[in-house]
Amino acid sequence: MPETEDKPKKMSIREITDEIGKIYEGMKSLVEESQNSGEPMNGEKEEQYSRMNSRLSSLLAMRDQHYRFLDAQAAASKVMDRRSEATSQTRTEGKRGDELRKFFSGDEYRNAFGRYLKVGISGLRPDEFRALSEGTNADGGFLPSDDFLATLIEKRFQASAMRQIANVIPLGTFETQVTFENGMPTATYELEAATKTESSPTFDNLTLVPRTMRCFTKVSNELLADAPSRGPAFNVESILARQFGRVMGEKEEQAFCGGNGTAPNPKGIFSFTATRVITPVETAASTAITANDLIDVIAGLPRQYREGAVWVMNDKIFWAIRKLLLVAAVTTTTSGAAGGTYSPFAWSLGDGRLQDGEPDRLLGYPVICVNNDANNTLTAGTRVAVFGNFNYFHIGEREGVSIKVARETYLEANQTGYFAFSRHASDVSILDAFRYLRMKP
Repeated sequence: MPETEDKPKKMSIREITDEIGKIYEGMKSLVEESQNSGEPMNGEKEEQYSRMNSRLSSLLAMRDQHYRFLDAQAAASKVMDRRSEATSQTRTEGKRGDELRKFFSGDEYRNAFGRYLKVGISGLRPDEFRALSEGTNADGGFLPSDDFLATLIEKRFQASAMRQIANVIPLGTFETQVTFENGMPTATYELEAATKTESSPTFDNLTLVPRTMRCFTKVSNELLADAPSRGPAFNVESILARQFGRVMGEKEEQAFCGGNGTAPNPKGIFSFTATRVITPVETAASTAITANDLIDVIAGLPRQYREGAVWVMNDKIFWAIRKLLLVAAVTTTTSGAAGGTYSPFAWSLGDGRLQDGEPDRLLGYPVICVNNDANNTLTAGTRVAVFGNFNYFHIGEREGVSIKVARETYLEANQTGYFAFSRHASDVSILDAFRYLRMKP
């Protein structure tokens, strides 16, 4: 049998660097030995040194090639970032934005995106691939068509109350700085000849680093193939859009409330308890809330932040406070019986849903119910509500939502996988714009 040559071993950059260090030490040892003996290397050691030097040159070339590749990759990423940022801006701004809005909402892109959901990228025709390339996301997915995206955003918006009250801003790069006032100059009355008191405003930066949320589902290929015969009411695209929007909205609301800020989680509004702290206002009792406790929270928030302030709490806390504020009427009814009603000063009743109408108001301020299971019990030490101005709670959005289709991965099960990706961050700039309602420890 003919002899087979051993294939070169694949090396990682770590292995290359380690071998460079070992060879360098070996060559150094040979040189020092020669210097100590006072004689040049010859014979076997000279040959060994030459082999080591040749290998070192090869490894250094491999290392330099790797670093040049990383530099090129970083440059390409910046280009893609600029391209995706420009695409995000031009989709909504100026003449180019008008053109792209027409394009993304047009039949060509919508049909191509629908085909992409059914057959994946490998099954697209050249004209369909060209149509979708205009909406290519920097992560390698495709931006959804306008009708798909509108349904997804609507469902995500409805499922995430935090998006409705927070300051949502676009993230143009991997990290985005939000600059805010951290201190104000002082004003004083002074005599004409008195020493002038100098003061300066101070500013600070908040760094928003996007975290990636992924939603994944699989759909039977038979269902995809039979969908047209089930009638227009059965549309796989709209079903996926609704499911992705609802699930992603619920998940991100949990993160915007209770996320600890440690990767891969965003920072939630209820999590500012160490290092950067939102001031708590404690209840008088450990397991009950009174109207006085709620008034203390409002009074504890600096006056400049009360305009536009809202209450945020879990649905269970919302109903618990409703029950606690049920008081006996001071007058009797027309029939002579004592009546009971909600205190008109405490509650102004709406329909309880911000996206559909006027929310309930507690002591004159809107109440927003959120999906936050960690702060839903009236137990000692629990932060059960936050009151504040959510213009200072920032949600950074990077690239919106992109969709990827995986057909071959689940071919054995005759299924198609769908991945939805969203990258966003959340944090508070001015902590003094919020107060916690905390049960007495």
